[in-house]
Amino acid sequence: MALSERRAAALVGALHSVIRTTRYVAAKDHGHTMTGTLAGILKAVETDDLRLGDLAGQLMVAPSVASRAVAALEADGLVLRRPDPEDARACRIGITDLGRARLGEHKRYLLQRVVAALPDWDDDEAALAVQVLSRLELSLASSPLTHPVPTAKVLAGATALTLLDQTEPATA
Repeated sequence: MALSERRAAALVGALHSVIRTTRYVAAKDHGHTMTGTLAGILKAVETDDLRLGDLAGQLMVAPSVASRAVAALEADGLVLRRPDPEDARACRIGITDLGRARLGEHKRYLLQRVVAALPDWDDDEAALAVQVLSRLELSLASSPLTHPVPTAKVLAGATALTLLDQTEPATA
């Protein structure tokens, strides 16, 4: 049986709630750990140097976002730029020893934080959550880019909500 719009709405609401809670907890942890983008860059270049454009694509962020984050990491001595042997106009971003140490600290902190936050979870529940979230990510990433319901182009804010409310739901 296909996913109903009611269940899809509940799923989207749950995802938004998890994202908001994660951001709230991360903001409270400010100073104890690094942002997701900075940690994502360090993880991405942990094993291989990457071009800035490839790094942005892997993290699914705009090149300007990746560029600013790399500049901040570089200023802190966590990454460095190396000439690209295949293209003299480009450079590759690589992790430094200090960056590797900070990434290790970040990973240990996050693991301790999650274990402490989920005292009533066991390994089987965590494995099930990983399985469901991985399947969800794969399904969302492989979905077609066309939308079944044509919607007005929306910017944001109250106007966005008004336009979305005026859009008729897809018929089954």
